[in-house]
Amino acid sequence: MTAWSGDFVFGEAWAAYRGSTAENSLHSHAALQLALGGDREVSAELEDGQIVTGRALLIRPAVLHAVSGIGEIGLIYVEPQSPVAFALLDRVGAEDIEKVPDDISQRIDPTRPPNTWFAAIEDALPEPARTLDARLAGVLRWLELNPGPNAISLAVEQSGISESHLRTLARNQLGLPLSTWLIWRKLERGARELSTGATIVDAALAAGFADQAHFTRAMRRMFGITPSIARKTLL
Repeated sequence: MTAWSGDFVFGEAWAAYRGSTAENSLHSHAALQLALGGDREVSAELEDGQIVTGRALLIRPAVLHAVSGIGEIGLIYVEPQSPVAFALLDRVGAEDIEKVPDDISQRIDPTRPPNTWFAAIEDALPEPARTLDARLAGVLRWLELNPGPNAISLAVEQSGISESHLRTLARNQLGLPLSTWLIWRKLERGARELSTGATIVDAALAAGFADQAHFTRAMRRMFGITPSIARKTLL
């Protein structure tokens, strides 16, 4: 039976995985995701049962989906606030899942290490047509350093803008609620802890989750797998 097995690497505002896939439930990321099939096709199933297939797919943030492929595939997660995410969205239509333009996908060599993929995408893209609002950027930096209880309310006090305006700004620019983005960053921190050999309990607490159960629920919702499965690919 196929299992998740491969290499997972982290970068600044991105992460990438190369390896085999296994069963994953419908889930939605706070990141923009690229799914790469290499010399084969990769498929993404939507909540309504629709299946989109191609050599390289782009999945928007907050879209419920499950990814599958035959053999080794590549997955790239791009933070929604990054210039690369904005530039990628400039190149595609408005569908939840789009095929990645050939001039971008062909720049990614799936035989090279995953830590080279993001740079290849970045080199293939022009400057985005829009940039992240400076006030929102400041809030995201603050939340990254202060992910504890009532983080968003505390961030509002630092930002000088109303909470309702901040939440609207996040939805418009990130494509998802600010609270979802914060959970995503906690998951990233937890995954980094797992990659150093931390137990699931210790990783959950270090990332700012209340307990292991909260960590597990969040990871299943955003990745479709549990921390115990993820830990096998991170070590």
